[in-house]
Amino acid sequence: MRSRPASLVAERAVRYLLESGKPVPSIELARELLSLKVGDEAQATRVLGTAFGGDPRLSYEEGAWRPRTAAPEPEPAPGEPQEVEPDLAFVLVEGERPAAGARFALRIVSAVRRRGAEVVAACGGELAGWTHDHELKQQLRALLEGARVALHAPPGGLGALEAWLEEPLTDPLPIALLARRRAGIAARHDVEALAAALGLAVRIDDDAARRIEVLPACFDALREPGEPWGALVDSCRPRGDVIPWPRYAFTREDLQALPSAPGTYRFFDHDGKLLYVGKSRSLRRRLASWFREDARRSPRARAIVEAVHRFEADPSGSDLEALLREAGSIRRDAPEHNVQREIHAHPSRAQRLASILILEPAEAPFVLRAWLIREGRLLDAVPLGRRGGGLARVARILESEFFDPRVGPRSARARPVDVEIVARWLAEHRDRAVAFDPTHLKSTEDVVARLRWFLERGTLGDPEGSPILPR
Repeated sequence: MRSRPASLVAERAVRYLLESGKPVPSIELARELLSLKVGDEAQATRVLGTAFGGDPRLSYEEGAWRPRTAAPEPEPAPGEPQEVEPDLAFVLVEGERPAAGARFALRIVSAVRRRGAEVVAACGGELAGWTHDHELKQQLRALLEGARVALHAPPGGLGALEAWLEEPLTDPLPIALLARRRAGIAARHDVEALAAALGLAVRIDDDAARRIEVLPACFDALREPGEPWGALVDSCRPRGDVIPWPRYAFTREDLQALPSAPGTYRFFDHDGKLLYVGKSRSLRRRLASWFREDARRSPRARAIVEAVHRFEADPSGSDLEALLREAGSIRRDAPEHNVQREIHAHPSRAQRLASILILEPAEAPFVLRAWLIREGRLLDAVPLGRRGGGLARVARILESEFFDPRVGPRSARARPVDVEIVARWLAEHRDRAVAFDPTHLKSTEDVVARLRWFLERGTLGDPEGSPILPR
């Protein structure tokens, strides 16, 4: 067990030295890694020695830093398959509850991704330091994609993180629970207390980036040498009911094979009866969250998990499309476990949506998706490419249905749409959708020009992350 955690500065130093292919003096390394202008080699060496934390991969000899050569790993026997371990992502969540019974308020979210012993990505910090947090969300989602996740969060922190990310994590390993099971450490502790309880010689300051660096070292201290990930997960499983995998017609691997895309899903029992219909912005993460071993479930959710035998997933390419499909299926098929909510119509909402064009992000290779709604009918949902693919189709619908509805062909794709559902979706997604009445512009050409403007930008948001409409 190492007495000090790997430093992100040390990771950058190793890569810099390997790319340079030669020994590098402390003055140069301090300038390149820390942006420090130090004129004295001895002083620069002391600064770097502190920053590197005694990392065994770095050595200072004859006035220059060199990467230490690691002993070569034994080559696998001929024909022996080589297993590639997935990356590990370590996530640190900090915050508090403003009052008893209040929701957990996120304050800091930091993460590092490790491939073997090397940190390959890092992001995060205090949320208050971001003018708009959508960029941090995108960075964190990319960092977590395809990695096994080890999480340190206070009670309520995981739920708050998933709500902020707008998607659940896939089977995160709770380090606080692992520490309690393995070392008897009280569940309510911060990273500094955890490191101290594990006997790690580290100094933690107020920098969130320094605290996240400690988390991998705590994880390594709790993990037995060579212990597989599955054993760690098993040690954190609830000691009561478990997921009845043998009863299902699918496996964990089937859930992992689902796309990280919006869509709807349907649960069926052993006799083929439809139990439940749901939708999600990420089918993979949502389905995995249903069958997470340590999830806290309501009686209704527990009944679904125990009764389901198989599922069907239908990617939609659009969050709004998934919502409409879900609502239509619930209304048409009346699944046993869906809660049937009565939606009260608001005349003002229906009036505002009598003529509307909605733009939302689209799946690759498209950029945006244009929804055209007129008098309670969804005329079409057209995906738009960066070079203008789909605009001609939009122009035909605009001309025949919005600007001169008396002439021209009627849209063959039109279908009734629940304007109340669309209105609620728009209210909840103001940060990622734009809506306007095309007839407020003078002509079809003006509307198409507005759509081209958004396509050229490639986003619906301004630099602050807020949706905008060009004047």
